[in-house]
Order: sequence, then C-alpha cells, then structure tokens
Amino acid sequence: MTRAAHITEKKATGAHYTPPALARFVARRILRQLGRRRSDPLRVLDPACGAGALLEAFELSAREEGRKADELVGVEADEEGLGLARLQLRANVGDRLTLIHGDFLDLAASDEGLAGLWGPPRPPTDWQEAFDVVIANPPYVRTQVLGAAKSRRLAQRFSLSGRVDLYHAFLVAITGSLRPGGTLGIIVSNRFLTTVTGAAVRRYLASHYDICEIIDLGDTKLFEAAVLPAVFVGQRKPFNPNCRADRSPSFVRVYSASPSAKETPAPRVSAAIYEVLEEGRDGLYCLPGGVYRVSTGTMDLRRDAGQVWSMTTPGETQWVKHVRSRAAGNFADVSHIRVGIKTTADSVFIRDDWEAMPAASRPEPSLLLPLLGHQDAQRWARPTGAPPAKRVLYPHQMRNGRRAAIDLACFPRARHYLQSHQARLRARRYLAESGRQWYEIWVPQDPDAWAGPKVVFPDISPAPCFFRDSSSSLVNGNCYWMTLRPGLSEDLLYLLLGLANSDVMTRFHDLAFGNKLYSGRRRYITQYVGKYPYPDPTTRPARELVQTVKNLVAASGNDVAEELRSRLECQIEKLARDCFALDTD
Repeated sequence: MTRAAHITEKKATGAHYTPPALARFVARRILRQLGRRRSDPLRVLDPACGAGALLEAFELSAREEGRKADELVGVEADEEGLGLARLQLRANVGDRLTLIHGDFLDLAASDEGLAGLWGPPRPPTDWQEAFDVVIANPPYVRTQVLGAAKSRRLAQRFSLSGRVDLYHAFLVAITGSLRPGGTLGIIVSNRFLTTVTGAAVRRYLASHYDICEIIDLGDTKLFEAAVLPAVFVGQRKPFNPNCRADRSPSFVRVYSASPSAKETPAPRVSAAIYEVLEEGRDGLYCLPGGVYRVSTGTMDLRRDAGQVWSMTTPGETQWVKHVRSRAAGNFADVSHIRVGIKTTADSVFIRDDWEAMPAASRPEPSLLLPLLGHQDAQRWARPTGAPPAKRVLYPHQMRNGRRAAIDLACFPRARHYLQSHQARLRARRYLAESGRQWYEIWVPQDPDAWAGPKVVFPDISPAPCFFRDSSSSLVNGNCYWMTLRPGLSEDLLYLLLGLANSDVMTRFHDLAFGNKLYSGRRRYITQYVGKYPYPDPTTRPARELVQTVKNLVAASGNDVAEELRSRLECQIEKLARDCFALDTD
C-alpha cells in the first residue's frame, strides 16, 4: 500500500493504534478509580482493540497492583489487527482472553443487542453480565468522511442528534456494555470539550457518568492521529437519575509553552510526559519534545453540562471572571461574525491564473472578484494597493433585495467556462436537493455586505492575525470576517481589532475556550470570537486604544518601520490591560 493510500485508509477508518506508554497511562488512571476489593471479579472490554495495546496495558498494570482481570474481551473489525492482538496477548492472558472479529457498533445495534458479544466459545449465560471496565481508543471519523448516509444510520441506531462523529456512537454503545458503577477510560478527541458540536457529547457524558477526571493531552503529539487527544475517566451512574456523586471532576491540561526569559520558576526537566502527568503538579516542564505547561484543578459542571467545559485553575478562573466583570458586552453584541464563502469546488471557482486563460473562455471581469484567504492575512492591515493573490468566480447577485444566482444567458463566457466543469458541479447533489442552481457556490454569504469596512482573520493561526479591510474583497472559507451592526461608529471596529490582536484577548481565548491545535496554533471561529469581551468604548483607555490602532493600521498600509510598529503595539498592549483594569503580571 502506498503512503497516500495508507493515510486515506486511516482517515476513513479512524484507525490509530495506541502507543504502549499511553495505553499504560490510561490503564493506571482507570485502576486508580476502581476502589473495589482485589478479590472482586473484574471483566474488561476493549470495543476497538486493534493490536491489543490497551488490554495488555490493563493486564500488566493490574498485576503491578496485585490484581487480575478475570476476563478480557477485545472486539476488532480489522482481521489483521485482531491477529496481532492474539499474538500479543495470548502469552500474558491465556484462557482469560476472548477476541471477537466484528464491528462493535453492528453488534451493539443488532437485534440481540450487546448480548451478541456474549456468544461462543463460551455459553451465552456466562456473558450476560455487563462489564466492570471498558478501556478504549475508538476510531475518530468526522461526519464529512463518514458520509451522510452512514451518519444518518448511526444517528438512528444510537439516538444521536447534531453532527455525528463515529466515536459518538461508540460512547453510546460502550455505555450500554458497562454495569452501573463500572469504569470507563477512553481516549477521544479533545474537541468535544470546547466546541458547539460537542455539546451533545458533553451532556451525554454528564448525564450517564460520574466524571472522575479529564486529561487534556493537548499538542503533546503522543500518537499520530490528526486530532488532539484527551482521556476521559468516569463511572457509569446508577439507573436512579436522582443518585448523584458529590465530587467535582479533576482535570490535567498540558500544552506546549513559550515562556518568557523573566518567567519563574524555570522549567523543571523531566524524561517523559507520563512522569509529569503522574506527578500531577502545575508548572513548566522541559521534555524531549519541548517545553510544556501543565495545569491541574477541578471542574464545575453543576450548570448546563452542554456549555464549554472550562479547564482552568482557580487563579485562571478568577482572571477570566475579572475580565468579564469589566466588559460592556461581547463582540457578538455589536458585530456580525461570519465564515467566508465555501464553494465546495475551489479549483473551479477560485484561481490565481484567470488572466492566463484565453479571453474567449475567461468569465466576464464583473464576476471575477478579489478573494482574501489565509495567504493574504497580515496583522492589522494589508499594504495599500496590494490585491489578494486569488480571485473567485462569484455567480451571485442581489435582485430585488435578495441574493440570487446570476442568469447565465447574460454571461456567455462564464456559461461556457462553467459548462466545461459541469460534470463536477452537478455532482454536488446537495445543491439540487436544496433547490439551488448547479453552478452556484454552496455558501455565498451576502453580496452587499462585502463593500463596507470589515475585520478579517484566518480560522487557524498560531497567534491572532486580525486585519482591517476596506477593499470590497470577498473572504474565503478558511477565514472569518466581522462587520459592525447597523448604526454603530466605525471607531468600535478599531476597538475590537485592537483587542482581538492583544495578549489580553489571546489569554482570554486560551482560558475560556482552550481549543488549541498542534504546534501552538489556535482556532478562531464565530463561537469563540463572538464571546470576546469589550470594554465601555467611552472610557479613556478605550478611546486611546482606538486612536492607537488607527495609527498602526494607517502605518501598516504603508510599509511601516519595525521600530514604529513595535512601539505602537506596546502601547496597544498596555491600553488593552488598562481597559480591563489588569496589572502588568
């Protein structure tokens, strides 16, 4: 199999085998929560066991504590992986091991339900009891990779709502396999902690589990999955919904850090990330992969569990509360924040070589509009007169106050060009199903809204990169754009721009939402930026911040000298702190 094919298969199946060190870590966290007598029976399940790393880790970790799992069951759809598990586990587990070739979700949704797991080679009566422990690293496959049809089937089978990822279904099926009081230790994407689409998962876990702890492993790159991993450990609640645990779940959060030279104490040196996690102490650690910041604390889930699960220390929580207490409102109160256009056929609609095409087959100039994207992002402002790298064929216009597709009969060259790509464009059946024309852009946004001043920012960036644009350019779907609500002074847009690029708001972003990606990159989307706080615009620091941002934007459009930029940015940082009455620490 070629590397490209291997990557494609992994993306489609979500198969990423668990490294032994991570498997041992998860096993030990489960064993810490069991709290059962060592003589009690212990039945363990891995519903997507792969090569058996998690089951082996549990067996070895239990032995270290003087325990023994009475039964270990692994289910795996991949026959090759199951063969590896058999070779790996037989010597250590012997006749206490049962490996089943099959899809756990199919078994869980069969007419027999999970009893379908409790078949030969043992008598069915031996398998009717639910498991005491589930240890799992289920496949993580997003909706767009699963496909709409499979997502609908999973939603119907497991009563799921919203955007369905494969591991959502695994959570429901796994819960059905656990006895009340049974312990789950599972590796999942950390996205469920902080995203809007993760609300259903958060509510499900909070309603079905007494949550023991969550370890957000951040950008530690502990294995090759594209998502950032987290470990969830919880115990299934009794069937009585009024029976609640009174403990607050603990958390550990670890992300790469770039400490300043003045920061004290200096990072502690450690040989392995798992040693740091087991120690459970806050602070900076110098590890073979870089410098990481570890934070620990407890989580308050007494409010709506569907809200973002904030993993902040008491000091960090107080800092966020202080900033919010000094705010006049949130960005979303005074601005519209939208994602850019999404064509779902970029190579057709978006190009940087329109001028190189023969004039007869090049769409009419009035339809080829400048398009700002990731490659054009430049903090504060783009140089005056610098056109975006690409233009988009934009087949929409406003007609009688409403957006509509253009009439191709009025644009013969665009019609010729689009018809040459007709097979690909018509394959986007969702357009036809929604009553749209085959040549439209899937998310065209509002054609009249591009002309006014706006703030544009990339959806993913290591540091904030918000910039003002007044060129009437459109914005691509890898960026977002912000415009003021009607009737508000443009000074407010400068205030929002200055705050969005400040260290104050970067810290607020990290603490309030916590959704970092690999290599320190952050995700900037409507649900986060819309919740940024802004101060009373009439205060002295806010007014001075507006004027300083105006000066920097004007200078940035004219090849600003680095010394001037640095001085103005330092002023902006001080004024942003003053806006929220923050000291310099």
